[in-house]
This record gives sequence, C-alpha cells and structure tokens, in this order.
Amino acid sequence: MKKNNILIVHPIKEFSGSLKSIEEYVKLLKNKYEFIFLTPKGLSSKRLSKFGRVIQVWGLSKFDNSQLGYYKNLRWLLIIREVVFLFPTILAALYIKFKFKKLSIIHFNEITLIPTIYIFKSFFQIPFVLHCRILFKKDNYFGKKIIKFINKNINKVIVIDNDVKDSFPKSFKTEIVRNIFIKENFIKLKKNSEYLNLGYLGSFLKYKGLEDLIKAINNLNKKNYKIRLFLAGNFIRKNFIIEKLNLSNNVSEKILINKNIILLGHLNNLKKFYQKIDILCFPSYLNALGRQVFEAGMYSIPSIVCIKKNSDSFINYRTGLSFKNPGSLKILEKKIIFFYNQRYKIKKMGKEAKKLMIKNYDIKKNKMKLDRIYQRLI
Repeated sequence: MKKNNILIVHPIKEFSGSLKSIEEYVKLLKNKYEFIFLTPKGLSSKRLSKFGRVIQVWGLSKFDNSQLGYYKNLRWLLIIREVVFLFPTILAALYIKFKFKKLSIIHFNEITLIPTIYIFKSFFQIPFVLHCRILFKKDNYFGKKIIKFINKNINKVIVIDNDVKDSFPKSFKTEIVRNIFIKENFIKLKKNSEYLNLGYLGSFLKYKGLEDLIKAINNLNKKNYKIRLFLAGNFIRKNFIIEKLNLSNNVSEKILINKNIILLGHLNNLKKFYQKIDILCFPSYLNALGRQVFEAGMYSIPSIVCIKKNSDSFINYRTGLSFKNPGSLKILEKKIIFFYNQRYKIKKMGKEAKKLMIKNYDIKKNKMKLDRIYQRLI
C-alpha cells in the first residue's frame, strides 16, 4: 500500500525545540507516511534528511506576532528580510507543486509562517495543518487579522500546551497535541556535593535569560557559593546587518569565558548533558516553558523557570521553582540559593516533575493524536 505524502514546512535552520519535537513525531510515523521537508539550509536540513526527502531553501518568509517577537522600534527593519524571502518561498512552492503531484497534507511547523502559508494557498488546494508553539499576541491589529486568515485557510490548528492555547482568543478552535520525549536511560554521575551544578540548554540568546543566569551565578560565586553552569547549545548566527543593528539578541561571547562555565557545545546525545546537572535553568522572558524543562522532568531533574502562573506541566515548589519577574537577578539568585541550601529538595521535586511529565507527555497517546488528525484530513 502506497504511503500518503506529507510536506512539513519548518522555518528555522538552526537547532531548536520545534525541530527536535517534529523529529520525534516523524521518527514514530515515518513507517506510515512519506515525509517531505521544506526548510532553510543548515542543521535542520541535515537532521531531517534522516526521516525523508529534504528540499533546501535560502529562506522562508515569516511574520512574527508572538508576545515577545512582535515588531516594534528597529525590529520593523526585519520586514525587509521577510519581503526578500518571498522570492525563494514562491520558487519553492512552484518546485514542490510540479515535483510532487500527490501531496496529502502540508504541515506548517510554526505560526510565524503566515506569508509562506499565503503563498502555498495559491498553489495547493489540500488540507493545511498549523503547529503553534509560541505564545501569540492576540489583541493587536495584526493578531486579529492573522486569526481571520487562519480561520479561513487552515484546516487544523495544533497547539503544544494550555499556555499556547490560552494565548489565542477563546473562540479560536485548537487541539492540544503535546510534544513527545523519547528518553534514554542513563546512570546519574556521582557529583562533587560541594558544587551545585546548574544547566542551560538552548540558543545563547538574551531573551532566554542566559545573560541574567550567568550574572546571577557570578554574583553568588563572589559570595562564596560554589556553583557551576553546564552550557549546551550555540549562538544563532545572523547576517552582518542584523548584528550591526543589534537585532540578533545573542549574548556577548565574552561572558562565556568564565571558570564557572563548562561549555559543552551542541549535543546530539542530550543524556550527556542531563547526567551532569542537578537543576535545569530557563529564566526566559518568553513567559513560556521550553521543551528542555519538560525533557529535564523526564530525567527527574527539577527546573528554575520564569513564568507568570503555574502551568499544567509545571507546579511551583513541586516540580521546580518559578518567578514572575524576567531580568530580576535578585529573585533568580534566591531561587538558586534555595536549592543550594536544601539539596534534598532537588531529588524530591525531580520525582514530582517526572510524574507530571509521564502523565502529560505519554508517547503513545500523543502520537495517536497527530496520526488521527492526519487520517481525518486525508
């Protein structure tokens, strides 16, 4: 029996949580569907080639109306890039139209792809799935226009959790399909109990709170606390103009040169990272939990996060510690000291985090949800 062809449009060339999440799903579903990927040339195109045919593109046109990334001040200049990317996006749509005669579904792997969706709608009259992973800004002019566009042009909207769902209007129809985590077993390394080992996993970006985390650790080490940071990830490389306009949001490379920071680089095997750490830190300005927080929970590791309220996947003082003030070094330091002085809480909260993750992120249940969506649309 011939498999149905599904095109997945992924907008980010660097490693990201959205890439890792879609990888886990296609890994489980590749025996049932034939996957084709459209993505910018980079790490994502290399990784996705393991799961199907990859079509590389110079860039895909986006429009960011997330709660953090919406356009303001100098960020409006980024629209120039998105206008330039309209041309490779149109060429990619034309190529796919003539190369693949029988596509069953097109799955867009982020809501920022609105201009790309508009272009593909001109060429394809097949079901569209939109996967929403970031908190949406629903109340501004663009948010209202985007909602109308999605209602008219998208057959199924998927959100990754209740926080993302709540960022859309209440009348907006979405279905929660949570990310899945395929956990590898490992033996926890014996650590020098003198040190508290913190971990950060992700892009080296200011808005993810990395700069704040390093400053907090430096302040505490000056006060004779013994704390180390294991840092896994990399910089988001931008072009010269974006760097000069200070729009890249990368942290300064200088702050990473620090005796208390152990740089691990990009890791394909994340168990090497989780073996080394006691606490995961994600003090992001996004008001959202990153994939790494849930992944750490699967490994019985609690987290320190910056969110405004408890989530269905994170409970303050039960699965980790949270605070509401992004950029507050004083509060972040207090949270780190809490674990430093009460090491037994690490194990206790880690167990609770794992229980909650197993409940919410069941592999079989979430895989079946996405499979059912595909089947209904086909």
